[in-house]
Amino acid sequence: MHLTRLLLTNFRNYSHLELDLAPGLTLVQGNNAAGKTNLLEAIFYVATGHSPHAHAERELIRWGAASEPIPFAHVETHLERKNGATTRLEIVLVQANVENTFSEEKSEEKQSGRVSKRIRVNGVAKRALDLLGELTCVLFLPEDLDLVFGSPGDRRRYLDITLSQIDPRYGRALSKYNQVLEQRNGLLREFQDRKFNADELAVWDSQLIEEGAYLIARRAETIERYNKLIAVLHPRLTDAREHLTLQYQSNALIEEPITNYQLPLSETSTHPEQSVEGAESKDPNIAARFARQLELRRARELGAGLTLVGPHRDDVRFLIQRNSDENKIDATIYASRGQGRTIALSLKLAEVELMRAETGEDPVLLLDDMMSELDAPRRAALSQAVIDAPQALITATDLEDFSPEFLARARVYAAENNALTLQQQSTVE
Repeated sequence: MHLTRLLLTNFRNYSHLELDLAPGLTLVQGNNAAGKTNLLEAIFYVATGHSPHAHAERELIRWGAASEPIPFAHVETHLERKNGATTRLEIVLVQANVENTFSEEKSEEKQSGRVSKRIRVNGVAKRALDLLGELTCVLFLPEDLDLVFGSPGDRRRYLDITLSQIDPRYGRALSKYNQVLEQRNGLLREFQDRKFNADELAVWDSQLIEEGAYLIARRAETIERYNKLIAVLHPRLTDAREHLTLQYQSNALIEEPITNYQLPLSETSTHPEQSVEGAESKDPNIAARFARQLELRRARELGAGLTLVGPHRDDVRFLIQRNSDENKIDATIYASRGQGRTIALSLKLAEVELMRAETGEDPVLLLDDMMSELDAPRRAALSQAVIDAPQALITATDLEDFSPEFLARARVYAAENNALTLQQQSTVE
């Protein structure tokens, strides 16, 4: 799979952009705030239906478009699959119109108006869930350091986005789980003001367990597969100086409730069931163990008015081992920023391999400022890792971070004045 065209209208800083794309390396160079990241965001947005940066979708509509009669943004991508089939994906955002007025109050209202979202695949209207899997892509951003140093929610979100692109059932299970979780939490809060009814809660428990068990199983299986890939990839990025292991932790599967889920690494051995190494087929008792934990925590959940156990509270730990050290360190606590960035890059490269194996298509690799905060050996190793990518779009502020060989194989664009200008064709075209 590769992108052949990207069209933007009123998206972020681009009033209008038409960009033809080719397989191989595309490098976009420009100063900060030149719109480089917005290009990658647009592709990721049309692939997943979600923006990695915007808190609200109205932020994606170009600021100047707010003065138009109907403010809107349009993102369109054309892609070609291995079998030659072509697909056109579109998302149109339309901001609710407000009566024309020159008052400051109405102007502010217009800026914060409701945005409707329309999705089309080959011109046919689709739901957001139907969009997933049409275009698979792997996005690396500088803020992906949050995968290592951020909250468990950041890591869960990463797994959810990855798995939703390659497994339609996972996307549906996640959507249903979140709906059930909201309803169950509402019922738990009601029980704080009225008599507890076990039968009422059981209805939501059964649905929570059914959908949650699948989420846990797929996440655990994915981490297991990641570990096999990362065992090869991570040493390449560290000149074989470090080895990385991922550990998926599910509080639905421990034997007894624990008061502090974010345990230090040295304490995890006291709860061996907290680390999951198999999938549903390898552990058919996930649902039963999940149900047991709900039962054990019933009193605490009623007191808190919240669901305290389930995949919405799971985590992933990153364990680094140096060749000279027998012990593993928890990277979420002890890694340097350079190590954290390398871990994030290893995850993304493993994600590429996982998506290729699951879908039979090569995902599009989107790398934003990938050389930032890496030393020379890690930059060289990363360049070598992506130089043969079937299709990669890369942004940079400085071309000096790339070797002559890498630059020769890339189409190079300059980003300036809300436009792109082709500076160099690839030598392999």
